[in-house]
Amino acid sequence: MLAGVCGGLGEYFGIDSTWIRLGFIFLTPFTYFLTVLVYIICVFSFPEKRNIQETVFRRKHRRNDKTKKYY
Repeated sequence: MLAGVCGGLGEYFGIDSTWIRLGFIFLTPFTYFLTVLVYIICVFSFPEKRNIQETVFRRKHRRNDKTKKYY
């Protein structure tokens, strides 16, 4: 929600980002706040997804375009 790290990880691994957020929250006190440092590193090292609506829209239409044959 802050920088999209958990959402991106959830999308990459195919799981709900809520579980990743809960994992970060649960692990933070047990790792001496190392997860906060990992989160900050991920913010600056992960590529930014520019237009979320474009990717969802184009995925739907790319599937349809592959099935059409133009002669």
